[in-house]
Amino acid sequence: MIFRLLQGCTELYEDFFMGSVHVEDVALAHILVYENTSASGRHLCVEAISHYGDFAAKVAELYPEYNVPRLPKDTQPGLLRTKNGAKKLMDLGLQFIPMEQIIKDSVESLKSKGFIS
Repeated sequence: MIFRLLQGCTELYEDFFMGSVHVEDVALAHILVYENTSASGRHLCVEAISHYGDFAAKVAELYPEYNVPRLPKDTQPGLLRTKNGAKKLMDLGLQFIPMEQIIKDSVESLKSKGFIS
């Protein structure tokens, strides 16, 4: 999704909400749950759940040199975003990498592999 945004994709995902998570956090979550005998049930592994427009706005803010389109920020007024959907994992000690850093690391990875300049 970041790659498409950086290319200027104007496709609107008006009712699209997404969870962001860093691959390092996924690996750590697996280890935490595996090693903690009190862990049970399902664990939601996301840093935050946000609207696609919010995500696109953050990419545009961090990378103004790219032609990232401005998208509607809120098509479902009153719908709450969540910052602690992964409370069970946070209670086990996982501190999620924030969405801003997830975006930066993703862009740097795309650059290092030559997908973007």
